[in-house]
Amino acid sequence: MAIYVAAVFALWALVAAVGGIAAITRGWVLPNIRRSVERTRLYGLGVLLFAAGLFLIAAGEAASSDVMHSAGGAVGVAVMTFSAGVVRASGRPAGVDEQIPDKPLPGAAVGPDGSGDRQ
Repeated sequence: MAIYVAAVFALWALVAAVGGIAAITRGWVLPNIRRSVERTRLYGLGVLLFAAGLFLIAAGEAASSDVMHSAGGAVGVAVMTFSAGVVRASGRPAGVDEQIPDKPLPGAAVGPDGSGDRQ
């Protein structure tokens, strides 16, 4: 049964790796998340790390020794956790989509000398 689980994880890793390579080389991101990704190469690196973590989990599932099974799963989860931070760092900061560049932001305007023009 473990070999089937490993095969599913390996297939998911392959699909994720293709998406990561597409983001790095072509700048292509899935249409439903395209607006939220600002740095496509960093996003692609995060997806490739995610795929590597999935592959390590799959290799741990397919391994015959208990030590490799535990180590592959633990290292795979650690790599996937790190990849989540990389993918998160590739996105836009919160609230950027709602701001209109021509419109000034609300709040007191402060000049370089510290004096404000609003009272």
